[in-house]
Amino acid sequence: MARKSRPPKLSEVQKNQLLTIVKRRDSAQHLVQRVHVILLAADGQANNHIASQVKLCQETVRTWRKRWNNQQTKIDAIEADGNEKALRDFITEVVLADDPYNGKRGNYTPEQITQLYAIVCENPQDSGRPISHWSCRELAEEMVKRGIVERIPISTVWDFLKSRRFQCCFFEGTQSGRLAESKKRRSGCHNDYLRR
Repeated sequence: MARKSRPPKLSEVQKNQLLTIVKRRDSAQHLVQRVHVILLAADGQANNHIASQVKLCQETVRTWRKRWNNQQTKIDAIEADGNEKALRDFITEVVLADDPYNGKRGNYTPEQITQLYAIVCENPQDSGRPISHWSCRELAEEMVKRGIVERIPISTVWDFLKSRRFQCCFFEGTQSGRLAESKKRRSGCHNDYLRR
């Protein structure tokens, strides 16, 4: 028989704060989903029922219940101080917030980044690729193929390309097209080969 999780004990103030988060138009969808997990758990519902209602897996539901229960004494202490804004901030920024990124980002030299930008401005067919425009995946593969890096995640390629230094190439074809063209001329970028 499965062990039953302890339901969170919500005071009226805590429940009202959670409902306020749900009703706010500017609340992030993932935060609203987590609030629903806590509200349903406080009503005594099992993890599998909560998971099916909020469209999450049971492990994720268990994680948010556990995080709330682990922070319950701090939540109660903040509520006892009577500062509702501090309570809402603690719930949204600590209890129900994403864990900070704990992976190690790769270190790339300015030379490697510059070489990425140079590849973007080349015709992919000149590198033996049967495509007309570069994608981030193809750029990552090309950097590895040329020995510029041992490996580079596609998301990192995207991060470099969307940086301010390279934005001139992303405005083409938008209402800011003229401004983009003048930026491209000043920056020396002649990219017609990046897939948008």
